[in-house]
Amino acid sequence: MDCETIKAGLNQMRWIDFTTLLATISAVIAAGSAFFSHRLSQKIYDGIKSDEVVFASKIQHPELGEHDYAKSVLYFTLLNKSHRKATITSLKSFDHKGNEIDIKWSDSIDHLGNIQHPAGLLGLKDSIEIFIRRSDGESYNFPTTIILKHSFAEKELELTYTP
Repeated sequence: MDCETIKAGLNQMRWIDFTTLLATISAVIAAGSAFFSHRLSQKIYDGIKSDEVVFASKIQHPELGEHDYAKSVLYFTLLNKSHRKATITSLKSFDHKGNEIDIKWSDSIDHLGNIQHPAGLLGLKDSIEIFIRRSDGESYNFPTTIILKHSFAEKELELTYTP
């Protein structure tokens, strides 16, 4: 082997080392950019989600023509703080012993307190009144817990009615 061949081989190795170094630096910069991009997107997402709050007014009986009919109906107003529409996905009622009460619920009732268009899902833009009627016709004359699920949170909204 002559000196020229050895020199050419060493020059070739320098180029290989240089390209390896350049590729490594590029990979580190790309990983850092991906990390900071992910952090920025999380910060933006958290900012968007921060106003997604649904809260409720005091639970009470509605004013009906027949006072006795109102005792088996409860209502409250739900308020949506966000500019986006929330969806009420389920609503359950429990007595003071923790037993589930069979109910129907909606955003409207007739003059006797009968639920109109019973709901399974209900959209909430700004505010809405929710009416709950016991299916068995009994009165709400004891503390009652209402569990409401909505699209803005995985945790349920727990409301308590005390007569």
